[in-house]
Amino acid sequence: MKKIAALTLILVTIAAVTVLANAYPIIIDLIETKDLQGNLKTTFRRGEVIVIETRLKANPSYYFVAPVDYLEIIEVFYGPYVMNLLLTRDSISSGETKEFGGGYRIRDSDPTGTYVIEVYVWNGFPSEVGAAWKPLADMKTKSFTVTP
Repeated sequence: MKKIAALTLILVTIAAVTVLANAYPIIIDLIETKDLQGNLKTTFRRGEVIVIETRLKANPSYYFVAPVDYLEIIEVFYGPYVMNLLLTRDSISSGETKEFGGGYRIRDSDPTGTYVIEVYVWNGFPSEVGAAWKPLADMKTKSFTVTP
């Protein structure tokens, strides 16, 4: 009897995790770093421009009654420090894919080493939507390197 109860608990937990994983209406499908010519690149020198592009997809497991409005935030971190920020607002419907990108010049005074890009998709800023604030996708990351 204990084995059946334990197995049932495991199956319920797996089902709950699966539902939670599919609960977000948007999937961050891709993060790419490129140079100004559009070449994929993960190592940049100080003074170069890094182009960051993302691709969002409507989650096929999510039931869309109407388009979902979102705020996409791309933050670039060096350790705990925010080095740059890009954002856009848009909406997405069932079956859609959206692309967004931007870039910035790596300053001559920026530290060398590993930087981390964090991409978030929310229903707005917490200050705008208050208690209704929520993520609309699992956060995704990508790293790149800055050299002298």
